[in-house]
Amino acid sequence: MQHIQQGISSIEGLHLAHSYVIEAADGLTLVDTGVPGSLPQMEKELKNAGYQLNQVKRILITHAHWDHYGSLAALKEATSTQVYAHHRYESAVIRGEKRPLHPSKAKLGAFDRLVYDAWVIPKLRHTVAVPVDYELKEGDRLDEVLPGLEVVDLAGHSPGQCGFWHAERGILFGGDVMMRSPLGRFLLPMVAATPDIAEAKRSIHKVAELNVATICLGHGQPLIGNAASIIKAFASKFS
Repeated sequence: MQHIQQGISSIEGLHLAHSYVIEAADGLTLVDTGVPGSLPQMEKELKNAGYQLNQVKRILITHAHWDHYGSLAALKEATSTQVYAHHRYESAVIRGEKRPLHPSKAKLGAFDRLVYDAWVIPKLRHTVAVPVDYELKEGDRLDEVLPGLEVVDLAGHSPGQCGFWHAERGILFGGDVMMRSPLGRFLLPMVAATPDIAEAKRSIHKVAELNVATICLGHGQPLIGNAASIIKAFASKFS
């Protein structure tokens, strides 16, 4: 696992999307679960770090897209973990009551229409039906996960996308509020999978106002330390 801060790591070797580990006195919390089939690699990484899978006590879902909840059902079956997700739309998707939202194809450019047909729509067919133990809203404190950790709404890429923000440590688990390229540049979330791109840009501005030092995203490597000025420069492009 990649060390990020004391008690916080990233699980390495997962396909496409990241999952993060937060250590607490009573066990571990995962932030997102990666794509379907990620459980064996997650278990391997945890064991290499000296943990057992049954030490996972909580799973925080940033938003209900297949690459973030794909291995949730497998983890729920293998452990006694509790599931946390936003009350606005995301919980209903995870319970199998609704399907993830997507943008109108007619409003997309030519390239994004190709991505929409070839990648977004097929992936939306992946569904789960997992109970949600705690429905979240902005401002909720998750002291059982990490004292001082708060829920912050980051809608746009999904109606109830949320992040998990620790002001004292300056760390944000941001889901797909933005992405980082292999070269380290910040990017908008995937347009072909974002139903409200204007709201997504507003959420980027919201992150810029938090004065984030370390940001842990679903796609791209975490930016550890001194992230605030880079995030603000990225947000300024959408003024």
